[in-house]
Amino acid sequence: MISVFHIVVGDNETLFNSSIEFLEETGPREAFKSNRFMDLLLDFSTDMTTRAASARLNRIRLEDTGISPQTLRNAVEREGFKIQRHMEEQSIAILEENGITINEAGQMQKDAAFDINNSDHIPEEDVQAAADRLEIKYFDASDYESPDSAVNISVDDVGVKRQTECRPRQNNPEEQPKRVNNTVIHVQEGDGSFIINSGNVIGAFIQLVSFLIHNGLLGKQLVFFVDGARNLNNAIANLFHMLNFKVILDWHHLNKKCREQLSLALKGRKIRNDLLDELIPVLWCGNVDKGIELLRSINPGMIKNQKVIDQLIGYFERLRDCIPCYALRKELGLRNSSNRVEKANDTIVAKRQKRNGMSWSDCGSIAFASVTAVKCNGQLDNWVRTRSIHLSFERNLMDDAA
Repeated sequence: MISVFHIVVGDNETLFNSSIEFLEETGPREAFKSNRFMDLLLDFSTDMTTRAASARLNRIRLEDTGISPQTLRNAVEREGFKIQRHMEEQSIAILEENGITINEAGQMQKDAAFDINNSDHIPEEDVQAAADRLEIKYFDASDYESPDSAVNISVDDVGVKRQTECRPRQNNPEEQPKRVNNTVIHVQEGDGSFIINSGNVIGAFIQLVSFLIHNGLLGKQLVFFVDGARNLNNAIANLFHMLNFKVILDWHHLNKKCREQLSLALKGRKIRNDLLDELIPVLWCGNVDKGIELLRSINPGMIKNQKVIDQLIGYFERLRDCIPCYALRKELGLRNSSNRVEKANDTIVAKRQKRNGMSWSDCGSIAFASVTAVKCNGQLDNWVRTRSIHLSFERNLMDDAA
């Protein structure tokens, strides 16, 4: 039942709806929920279907008929929407407090200069010693960040099947997008980590900037690990151009790209594998020029699709600055992989939303991912009790599981 109170202050009369102003928002005939019940509801919804989650809740409460799957889904979507709105408002407030604006082109602007620390790198003599051990000749000894002071940031997009809201027109069957996208960011400094998610790249990066500012990390060496997607690389370059940052192409994606493209381009597995035996070690040492030279020197009689070879060369050229000497980084104990965000994608999106037969609306997918991210950041109880999220490195449940 909805109750409405009139509260009069002086000559002014203010109307309050108690079902919204004083208590949590609910649907028609939907009961109010205690904090403990809401905690369980959100917790169960992150790793099982809504039908299974509602059945478990009703079993715990010893009710034959209690919360329905539809009611549970609506409750989770509301909470996920509130989480995203809270994160957006909190991020904007932090940016405003620090005099930072982000223009329509996605570029960061600030009146005062940043306090950027460029000194936290591995001593060049240590880099040189590691290179001598590996017999590596071509490298920049000043380009290797100290693992104890750098902030490692892994970024990736993940998509799930989109619900069809209406039948596609016969004359334009492709008019409806087929995927719902989430942008996921995994931030790591030392032993601490934090997961950020949003429905778009710029929204996720705005939250990232506010998180870095809040924790005093914006002036440190920022190391981004990406899969080479143009939209991610462009967003990083635009937003962080004033800062001390570098972008590293994830080794697994580079390796995979070479194997897939050469399978399409060459005549047979043996020819492909022979070329990979030469190409992969060259790229592992960061020698992009030698890699391009190998591709251009392939015997034309071995090629079935020259266009794919040209595309792979263009890929190397475009990401040249993002391909480091992976061998030397490994020897120095530095990361080469974006596997943290791949694990985060699997935890907050794929495991829950990529099951057979599932399709999602935009708001539903992002809402469930937002709730799961809060849980992985160890703040589900804090959100339920205080409706706030601490932008800090707290106990991350995903890292505990790993």
